[in-house]
Amino acid sequence: MNIIGIDVGGTKILGIRTDEQGKILAQVRRPTLASEGVEAVIGRIVAMIRELTPEEGVAAIGVGMPGPLDPVKGEVYNPPNLPGWKTVPLCRILQERLELPESVPVVLVNDANGAALAEFKFGAGANKDIKHLVYFTISTGIGGGVITNGKLLLGASGMAAELGHIILDVNGPECGCGGYGHFEALASGTALAKEAARLVEDRRETSMVEMVEGDPSQVTAEIVVEAAKAGDSVACRLMEREGLLVAAGVVSAIHSFNPEIVVLGGGVMNAGDLLFNTVRSAVEAGVMPAYRGTYEIVPAALGGTSGALGAVAAALDEL
Repeated sequence: MNIIGIDVGGTKILGIRTDEQGKILAQVRRPTLASEGVEAVIGRIVAMIRELTPEEGVAAIGVGMPGPLDPVKGEVYNPPNLPGWKTVPLCRILQERLELPESVPVVLVNDANGAALAEFKFGAGANKDIKHLVYFTISTGIGGGVITNGKLLLGASGMAAELGHIILDVNGPECGCGGYGHFEALASGTALAKEAARLVEDRRETSMVEMVEGDPSQVTAEIVVEAAKAGDSVACRLMEREGLLVAAGVVSAIHSFNPEIVVLGGGVMNAGDLLFNTVRSAVEAGVMPAYRGTYEIVPAALGGTSGALGAVAAALDEL
């Protein structure tokens, strides 16, 4: 059985063909070139699917995209990084342009939700006797997904589990969505870099000043992690703060969804034990006593293919 999964991002489109176990059989990557407009991007998606389709055909196609979107209607509603995508019935368009029979479903999934499903089926949650999983990606922003009783939690209109918008501090900084004090505004890679840039601008005693040649605008989360791994005390304190903030989001999720496993992925979590040790100890201290021993916190297993594999997993759920 051949399944195609397409991961559409603001800068690149990744397409894969897999078998029903999620084994990748073929892979194609193209730039999104989102500024060229909706039609051009859809054209690239169609061409990629055709390139990935073998002679014997495919059983299903999944497409993962940033929200907002409606997975039931198969419609995309103006994602921030894809200009012009205002109420685009993507699944219907692909079905028609590819001239697919009704027996071959085209499925749409929020990219972070899809990644949660992929980790459950093929990654950190695979080969484990679990039915309840929470996934966070701590990267430029913060996204997430929830698996409960073995099924992806979608909510009334397909927009459940926007875990990056848990409110951690009502007096906190403005989030990109317009709210204040959201998890994403406080603990994303972008937020970590902003806090480090402020310290560099203040000329604190830190190796990060030299690493960016005194230019605060060049500070990234990766630089903070690198400096912390080298023992820089300022960077280490920033990573300690980051770990406590991530733990606050994880504690909220544990109290809300009672998962057996919490999977943490995204570029910031590439810091490894430097971050995981703080997160695990702070979560253990922060959860209510009854929850202790009921969950495990683990790193994501799928890396850069999680979005495309999430689209495959969503497509498989329709068969």
